[in-house]
Amino acid sequence: MNNSETREQQIQRLIDRHVGDRNMDPRSIEETYKFTHLGIEIDPDFFEARLDMGWGFFKDEPRHLDHITRNMIIFVYLAYRRSTGCFHQGRKAVMMGATYEQMVEALEAAHVAGGGLTLHHGFEALQRMRDEGLVPGCQEGPWRNHWVKFDIKTDAVVDPLVTLPMTQEEIEANIRAYYSAELGAGEIAEDLVYASRIDPDFWSRYCRLAWGVYHEKECFLDPIRRELMILGILAFQGRTELVEFHTRRALLLGAPVEALLEALEVTFVGAGNRILFDAVRVLRRVANELSAETSPA
Repeated sequence: MNNSETREQQIQRLIDRHVGDRNMDPRSIEETYKFTHLGIEIDPDFFEARLDMGWGFFKDEPRHLDHITRNMIIFVYLAYRRSTGCFHQGRKAVMMGATYEQMVEALEAAHVAGGGLTLHHGFEALQRMRDEGLVPGCQEGPWRNHWVKFDIKTDAVVDPLVTLPMTQEEIEANIRAYYSAELGAGEIAEDLVYASRIDPDFWSRYCRLAWGVYHEKECFLDPIRRELMILGILAFQGRTELVEFHTRRALLLGAPVEALLEALEVTFVGAGNRILFDAVRVLRRVANELSAETSPA
């Protein structure tokens, strides 16, 4: 609070900022976010810091990621957590310019880690947006339809083709090609190869769903953004080995380490330190390893 305003004025300023920073619609305020206003009324000095570190920190302007991508990341994470906030964060992404096809593909990428309910809750939010007539890119401003461009190294990580039916040898080769030892996923591969020998029908279809389908369908997101959609969910689950695998894939594909860090920072708003600290530890280790590998001797 500054010396020129009363406590009541401070509270109203913070509530206005909370609504304004998130560009909330009235229904989202009433159903989800109005409860934060109780905290602001009781302890406004805490929320001076909280709002400056929450979504108030991530403005519409691009940093290492654009605001569309940031909102898509938190949208799929909140869909996984079954939070009503996934509607609001997804709405913001669509208003800034994400298409419904891109929003669906973000959920598809995330659901391999988050399960079918991630799809269900995300689709529920998207259906509400369509029912309310939300048009992609309807928010005016200089950053509408602005995407940070990545220099994608398409040959650095090549996912194997999946053609069903597959022999057992083809299933095992496919698993080892995706979860490769070179990407630090050799142990994961051996676990799945073991499972595939017991139930090849299931695991051949898993290969298709997890990575093969992106060779079959029209893709609406680049491979780096698909990797970013999955990291927050895996980090929350404590799946360190998979966080490391997908972090390495994203970096090799050409994601700047700053963009990966910002993707993790975005999840802090909705998840806290559990994601941020553990995933940053992985990011530091993997980034340093890749840097050492590419540095001249």
